[in-house]
Amino acid sequence: MLKNQRALGFALVFLSSLGFSMAPTFSKRAYESGANTVGVLIVRFTIAAVLMLLIRQFSSGQRVWPKLRLMFDLFLLGAIGYSGAAFFYFTAIENMSTGVSIVIWYIYPVFVVLIGWAVFKTKPKRQTIFSLISAMIGVAITAGQPGNATTKGVILVLLSSLTYTFYTLSGSRAFKKTDLYTGVTFVMAGAATAFWLYWLLAPSSTPVTFPQQTIGWIWIVALAIFSTVLSTSTLFAGLKILGPNTTSVVNTVEPVLNIVAGILFLNEVFSLQQGVGAVFVVGALVYLGVHETRSQPPAVLQ
Repeated sequence: MLKNQRALGFALVFLSSLGFSMAPTFSKRAYESGANTVGVLIVRFTIAAVLMLLIRQFSSGQRVWPKLRLMFDLFLLGAIGYSGAAFFYFTAIENMSTGVSIVIWYIYPVFVVLIGWAVFKTKPKRQTIFSLISAMIGVAITAGQPGNATTKGVILVLLSSLTYTFYTLSGSRAFKKTDLYTGVTFVMAGAATAFWLYWLLAPSSTPVTFPQQTIGWIWIVALAIFSTVLSTSTLFAGLKILGPNTTSVVNTVEPVLNIVAGILFLNEVFSLQQGVGAVFVVGALVYLGVHETRSQPPAVLQ
């Protein structure tokens, strides 16, 4: 066991952000093969749910199914929280640039801290607030100047950010009552069910399309494994150690990782402005990480 579990928590959340940052690359490749957003998300969460069920079944250790109420809560966490945040965001970027959407969506850590303080009485530390402000400045600089935002797009991104906030806060409490594999299994099952219902109930004017080429299915499998199963599992594992406030601040490294992924895999251009923003974000994380690992007692994964 590591002497300081909070260092492990930071590593887990960073790994989660790394996996999530690859999602746009995997998704874009799948779109190039003829799939649309809902088609990709149906396959993504279905594969993830099946994989998590298999991992839970064949992993070592005795795992007891949670009580019916907790199973229902975890299922709703995926069906409403995870799927809702994804649906709102991917719909929004059809109406506005991704730079604007990133700036607005990353109000999410502020929502986490403020709502957690107001609802759950989790008062943020001075170091958390300082790091949060620095990280938000970095995100704003990194993403660039707002451009073609529309009212509809802004509302959808704010809904996505707010939905993800409650998803994170509720998940941090629900996952204390069950093991990681069981919790993630129900979350994935809930998200998959939500998108299957969307496909069955959506009007004919909003068709759902799947990849027309084999390579498109391969990209979605990569999306399901690396940017869904692995990322969600490490997120909640880190969340158990760090709590929602610190986790939300560490998550602000994701837009920086998105930029790196875009440069490496999508031939996007890196600017000085993005470099300055990255310094603010990474600097905030280093400061918070050093403070947390030195000042907090070890926490133990359950």
